Amino acid sequence: MIVQKSQDDGLDAVFDVAAAILEASPPDPDVTVALSLTPGVTAQGRVREVAPRADPVTGTFRVRVGLIDPPIGMRLGSTVTGRTTFGGVGAIELPASALTGTEGAPAVWVVDPATSTVALRPIGVERFNPASVRVSDGLAVGETVVTAGVQALRPGQQVRLLGAGS
Repeated sequence: MIVQKSQDDGLDAVFDVAAAILEASPPDPDVTVALSLTPGVTAQGRVREVAPRADPVTGTFRVRVGLIDPPIGMRLGSTVTGRTTFGGVGAIELPASALTGTEGAPAVWVVDPATSTVALRPIGVERFNPASVRVSDGLAVGETVVTAGVQALRPGQQVRLLGAGS
């Protein structure tokens, strides 16, 4: 590149974003952009452009966020950080090793705290990747789920939690 020209009628914040974050992102997220050296100086922004292809070296996508009424302190070339919230609704996420199946449907082993026994519980899976599973239904916050050795369990089997006394 010999010359790079900028327009003075608007500012963009430019980020390199992992594909997994883009997949989880809602269609038009609100983004809060803050100066790295002065985090109190912020501006709201909207995603203006997402690169159609990932960078071949980093595997990230270039995302341009158009800033809405940026403060005077945000100048061209400033180093910034971006923050956004996806959804705002809590979700239960488990290690993928916890997932098993019953009658062809996804399930997990849940521990009954009163008896220290396990029961197979069908669940709904919102999203799955090699490392984790996001549960859409079938579990409540606070329930204990077995994450290792699930292939060797049977209903009603007594278990001992790691870190618990003998």
